[in-house]
Amino acid sequence: MTIEFVKADAQQIYNDLIRRFENALKVTLYQGDERRIFLEQLSLVLVALYNAIDDTGKQNLLRYARGEPLDALGERMNTPRLQAQKAVTTLRFTLSAAQPGDITIPAGTRGTPDGKMFFATKQNLIIPSGSLTGDVQAESTETGETYNGFVAGQINRLVDPVPYVASVSNIDTSSGGADIEPDDDGINVWSGYRERIREAPSKLSTAGPEDAYIYWAKTADANILDVAVTSPSAGEIKITVLMKNGAPTTQAILDKVLAICSSKKVRPLTDHVTVAAPTTASYDITLTYYISQDSADSEASIRSAIEDAGGAVEQYKAWQNSKLGRAINPDYLRQLMLNAGVHRITLTAPAYTEVAVDAVPTVGTVTITYGGLE
Repeated sequence: MTIEFVKADAQQIYNDLIRRFENALKVTLYQGDERRIFLEQLSLVLVALYNAIDDTGKQNLLRYARGEPLDALGERMNTPRLQAQKAVTTLRFTLSAAQPGDITIPAGTRGTPDGKMFFATKQNLIIPSGSLTGDVQAESTETGETYNGFVAGQINRLVDPVPYVASVSNIDTSSGGADIEPDDDGINVWSGYRERIREAPSKLSTAGPEDAYIYWAKTADANILDVAVTSPSAGEIKITVLMKNGAPTTQAILDKVLAICSSKKVRPLTDHVTVAAPTTASYDITLTYYISQDSADSEASIRSAIEDAGGAVEQYKAWQNSKLGRAINPDYLRQLMLNAGVHRITLTAPAYTEVAVDAVPTVGTVTITYGGLE
């Protein structure tokens, strides 16, 4: 259902203007009449005005609000938007040789993977005399998801020279960076910040409902995409956390979720809460597709829409692992491919498979064969 506070029908507004003008002046405005041309232009202004009035009304509703109006609705539920976060990693500094005295590497010393993105140490690191290496926590100098995913060894260029330090390298994958929480994911209205506001009333319960645990878990990190809450036995609560873009659920994230959901203001007294990363349900994709002879002129573009990055196969993989417990459904892959212009599909794998509520489907081998025109 679409709510309209003001109906901005351009043709209706234009017809109404002409009718009112003709009735008022007792004249007929024929095509080409300067007054009719003027009213035609005026109708465009009124359409824009009606749309603005309609949009202003919609900004008072959770379904349509965006930006600052959505923030204001969140304030009413004591649910502020999650702010951008910096990524963290562990940097290992290696000396050129063991030194007779302690070597201090000051806080703020930076390493970079590419000369454009920087990670700075959070505190002083002291490498004791006789030692060659020392480890210290570092965080990105700016916020954002783009600082995530640098695997061990990629952050390997020292920006700020320190005496006796020969090299630097991260020893774990950078994670935890996040952009400011979006209104929604751009596809599903009930996602992102908007969905958290809708879930906010559940946090007021002290009975430990599923929705309350989901709400509180999502407040831990803006990169949390989905949460599943199960009760393996009486009094036992298991919270499963899925991250955006297939990113691993790190121990740091699990610890943050556990700390929030174990708070005495959140957790019912009799609940024992544990937090875990999702298990995986592996599936393969094996298929052959054909394009109709009638679409021969579009053969290259259709193949691109199937196999390239952002194509139907990649869209399916992203959809399949974007929600916990989502059944492995090959029909959706067929739908995406047919929408892209494919004529016929011979699909060997995957087969429809139910998935546990705390598991996420993860693709294994992908074999896409183009069978040609038919």
